[in-house]
Amino acid sequence: MLQYLKQSTFKANDVFMNAISLLKSHYFSIAGLCFLLFITSSLSSYLAFRLADASGDVVKGLLCFVFVTLFFGTQLVLIKRALLLARGVEHAAFKDYIPSAKQFVNFLMGFILYSFLLGIVYLLSSVISFPLLYLGADMETLSMEINPFLTGLIMMFVLLRITFFPFFIVDKRYSLSRACRLSVALTKGNVVKLLVLMLVVGTAYILQVSSEYFGYAIIAKIFSAINTFIIIPSVSLVMATAYHGMMKDYTGGDDPQLLKNII
Repeated sequence: MLQYLKQSTFKANDVFMNAISLLKSHYFSIAGLCFLLFITSSLSSYLAFRLADASGDVVKGLLCFVFVTLFFGTQLVLIKRALLLARGVEHAAFKDYIPSAKQFVNFLMGFILYSFLLGIVYLLSSVISFPLLYLGADMETLSMEINPFLTGLIMMFVLLRITFFPFFIVDKRYSLSRACRLSVALTKGNVVKLLVLMLVVGTAYILQVSSEYFGYAIIAKIFSAINTFIIIPSVSLVMATAYHGMMKDYTGGDDPQLLKNII
């Protein structure tokens, strides 16, 4: 087991270093798309706050549609760009980056599906932890700490298994159902590697939060800068590099069954 963890760590480090190498060569295109996502999210939040008390549901609905389209559309462009770079394709026609309406809808439905699963898991966690009330646990502790922890732990593994569904939607143009099943099949036997990879990517953020908690403001700002200018832009490249490498070793079918690949 220790040897397996060691090999997984090395592979995760290789993926991360390859992604950083790609980021150095194509920093402005990747960081520019990340910055566009940040601007879109911030502007939509600002307008939602400013227009909260304003009348005109048609205008609000139109603005919501525009910002949802821009935000999720930009994410798909970022994934496509990262995939091409992971394959060594540095230049492509502009039309190759534009997602189709079907890809956009499947991508958006994926987030809705994840939110639905989050609610189901939270309810199940509440049922599982309910007997703790009879053992003396406080209701506030149960609802504010234990249930969120159990839900977060379960959903982390769910996310690890379906994390590549956007790549199958963009790369193979598959439906959401097929993309999720392929992601589960692709990640079968690779959960530890992906978990290590997540820890490698999230180390700077963990250190930032820890520094803020212990009051080391300068160190926290340093890690915040690393997250903003290196980690966040490199995440899409890390996932695209991992997807590209895992697809080379994938021996399953193009339309796998879900239940056979969960465990």
